[in-house]
Amino acid sequence: MNHVYDLFEKFPDGSSLWRACVIGLESTRLHMSDLARHSSNQFYAMNVASGKVVSLKLQQGAFNTPPKMGKRSRVAVA
Repeated sequence: MNHVYDLFEKFPDGSSLWRACVIGLESTRLHMSDLARHSSNQFYAMNVASGKVVSLKLQQGAFNTPPKMGKRSRVAVA
């Protein structure tokens, strides 16, 4: 079964920005690896169904441990 993951970039000020929605853990690893190559910021993935943060242990700028999650705000995108 392929799970759906939302990918986020975390900035030094603690804010996060949604970057992509990816199907499957391997695709998630590949996409996050590509994002990490182009930014020195940290990245993390969240399982859409469970809301759990996934640690993918990428090299450049990626989290080795899940980030602390606070309240999530809903932002409308045009």
